[in-house]
Amino acid sequence: MKKALIFLTILTVLILAAVGCNQQRGDVVYIERVIDGDTVETAAGDSIRLLGVDTPEIDWENNQSEFYAEEARKFTIENLTGENVILEFDQEKEDHYGRTLAYLIHDGENFNQKLLENGYASLMIVEPNDYYEAEFKQAVKKARASRLGIWSQVLELERDLPVISFQEAASFIGERVIVAGKIVNTAAADSINYLNFSDNYQDTLSLVIFNHNLNKFDYQPAEYILNKKIKVLGKIELYQGSPQIIVDDPHDILIID
Repeated sequence: MKKALIFLTILTVLILAAVGCNQQRGDVVYIERVIDGDTVETAAGDSIRLLGVDTPEIDWENNQSEFYAEEARKFTIENLTGENVILEFDQEKEDHYGRTLAYLIHDGENFNQKLLENGYASLMIVEPNDYYEAEFKQAVKKARASRLGIWSQVLELERDLPVISFQEAASFIGERVIVAGKIVNTAAADSINYLNFSDNYQDTLSLVIFNHNLNKFDYQPAEYILNKKIKVLGKIELYQGSPQIIVDDPHDILIID
């Protein structure tokens, strides 16, 4: 009886470990077409959205692209078009658009992670599909520190946009600018993170990061950016009489130190 109980215990542990491991490998598929950096189509006509990553958007109708969108698409085209890849799934295998959600294993490497490592994509963790969250955050951290790809956005755009101090923000309402300064006060509420350039935050410029966008960050903004010098890209708006910038994407912030 004792041996039987030991056997059942070991068996249960092994089963739970197997369930916890993300080894849901799918079929090998042939990539025929690349829509953008994080969306591809197979020869069978199936659309695949790469998990855990978000490349800049391409607006095909208006022939416009976000910063580094074309470069990201080109990178995916060069690496995956005409190639066989292995699909690796997480907990949810399809999104509400009917697209397959997967990690693409190409030449033994996780291509999703490769996009992050080379600065072609930012993080996009949508639970319950979070198996590679730790590895992906580490990849983003390195690309961000090296200012690769999308992480060079602020440096590139400051050639064409006004670079102002937070004290000047009220004079640029409705304009897209880059604000340079030091974050000296932060707060994390139930739904919002506030980053402030002054302790007198009620009357001066604040940066607002909604919590539903925190899955794009490899750090907690209210903690990590406190007492750091930054440059932030965004449109200045008025909220209850005070200027603010809503930050939707982490690569809109350049951390100086």
